[in-house]
Amino acid sequence: MLNNNSAEDAIARGLPAPSARALKDASYGAFAAVARAMGSAPRLELLDLLVQRPFTVDALARGIARPFPSTSQHLQVLRRANLVTTRRIGTSIEYALAPGVSDVLVALRRLATVRSAEVQRATQEWFAEAGAPETIDREALLPLLRQDGAVLVDVRPADEYDRGHIAGAINVPVDSLVERILELPHDALIVATCRGPYCAFAADAVRILRSHGLKAVRFEAGVAEWEVDGGAIESSRP
Repeated sequence: MLNNNSAEDAIARGLPAPSARALKDASYGAFAAVARAMGSAPRLELLDLLVQRPFTVDALARGIARPFPSTSQHLQVLRRANLVTTRRIGTSIEYALAPGVSDVLVALRRLATVRSAEVQRATQEWFAEAGAPETIDREALLPLLRQDGAVLVDVRPADEYDRGHIAGAINVPVDSLVERILELPHDALIVATCRGPYCAFAADAVRILRSHGLKAVRFEAGVAEWEVDGGAIESSRP
């Protein structure tokens, strides 16, 4: 039996066969529309922030240090491309990341890191000037966690940690780290993690921890990278 949607069926009924060119034009046009929506530094930063949790427009504007009107315009572009979702909370609109977008962000970031000398240079220069401490990668971290030789500390704000964090990580926000320093073991390696490769929270946390005599390193990846690589994510929300 012929499929009613197939080219063969169209020919059998005397109709023109669907054009493969039309299919390609429509498909690649849609791909390009998504790429254009993501092809903006502020919009990529907004998406990266939304990986952590949903935010209102006002909170996002503060998070990327841009005016409210321009932030709202960028969010509308992302919404039209179905890269974000929205819901109303009182008089505010809350934006959230659409499913699958965080995977694309990780892939794009990794591609740029490998292919762009500018990204590599900017990252190295910033962390060097900031006096950033040494880092640890996932391959070296996993056996330490299995052997209880390291403690993974998520130094993001509590609301971001609650939405989703690397399984087994404990939450000590960087702005409360000094007052809670005694809660951390002094005989294990402390691995600080935050929002991802371009987040300064973990670097700040390691400097604080080392100044108090603890052994500490920075984990460059965040929740999105960990999940893409097959790691387990936990949520503290009911």
